[in-house]
Amino acid sequence: MFHVSRNAGKGGTVELLGSFEQQLRSLLPVTWSVRLDLQPRVSGGHRVVEPDAQVVIGAPDGTVTTVLLECKAGIVPRDVARAAQRIMAYAAEISGGGAPVGGMVLVAPFVSPMTRAQLDQHGMGWFDLTGNLRLRLDKPAVFLDRTGAERSGFRDPEDRLLKSLRGSAAAKVVLELAETSLPVGVRELAERAQVGVATSARVLELLDREAVITRSDDGAVTAVRKRLLLWRWVQDYKVMASNEVVAALDPRGLSHALKALPTLNTRVTVTGSAAARAYLPDHITPVSPLVSLSLYAEDPIGLMKQLGLKTADRGTNVLVMRPHDDVVHAKARLVGGVEYASPAQVVADLLTGPGRSTEEAEQLMAVLESRESGWES
Repeated sequence: MFHVSRNAGKGGTVELLGSFEQQLRSLLPVTWSVRLDLQPRVSGGHRVVEPDAQVVIGAPDGTVTTVLLECKAGIVPRDVARAAQRIMAYAAEISGGGAPVGGMVLVAPFVSPMTRAQLDQHGMGWFDLTGNLRLRLDKPAVFLDRTGAERSGFRDPEDRLLKSLRGSAAAKVVLELAETSLPVGVRELAERAQVGVATSARVLELLDREAVITRSDDGAVTAVRKRLLLWRWVQDYKVMASNEVVAALDPRGLSHALKALPTLNTRVTVTGSAAARAYLPDHITPVSPLVSLSLYAEDPIGLMKQLGLKTADRGTNVLVMRPHDDVVHAKARLVGGVEYASPAQVVADLLTGPGRSTEEAEQLMAVLESRESGWES
């Protein structure tokens, strides 16, 4: 139903939908027609369907299609499935009444990356006032894909909900959720992650909104979508920015540094490409050769002295990092006498690292999917 009261007022709704219409007109050739209908009323099946709005698009060859619009003052990933079900019901009834429906688009002031991913899974497009746009039609053939802001510039002073996973406390909760046994309640998770109960509650509320976790009626976490969890975390966590990093060179090569790690008298945790290899089965070939070594160190300067590393602007083959939190060491796993960062930490570091790190992260997640629940795509 088209109720402007649920969409931040009639003026704001009309302006938002008008912006979408103008964007379409500017992107489609002048020979195409675009008509916005703010209060369509289409008979279909046994009742009258009233979508929020619709745009009728006409191609020069006479092909015409309707794009149904769902308008929201605000949208989070958790709400996408309900919105998709609603607009798909509209599409089914309208199509039954003989009106061709070519596409469905959610229109909002801002549509976050996680929300866009959920919309794409449900076959829906999107538009927001920052420039994010996706519209795909088969007949007539149209594909519009534009990228705007990654973060919303619209802020409600009364909205005190957590918006970011930046910081060590959030990192502890994320890394705990990636491996903890379920179900787990707010207080129990706080104890396991060694954070305050308030922090645990706020992080879980954010992850619930982002459709990363599933919760029971009493608030306990019953399922974690681990890929989504890490994709959400790396929107705020970046390996090169969230840690203190020293670019270094081992003149004797990576093999020297790797062999020396078990003999060091300072705590070191390996992450990145070398850690990914430690978690791959022997029969799987890494997607890229090992060209650098990433190390978390409690004492970076002492580590560099022990390994004989030199700071370098060029030819860097070792990154020595003071970690964002000691949780990196606490959750390390011992493999072959060497401590490696937890798989979740390694994936996050690879997703935000240089080179072909993203491909290495995808390979590692595919292996984790075969071993543990929650890593499914």
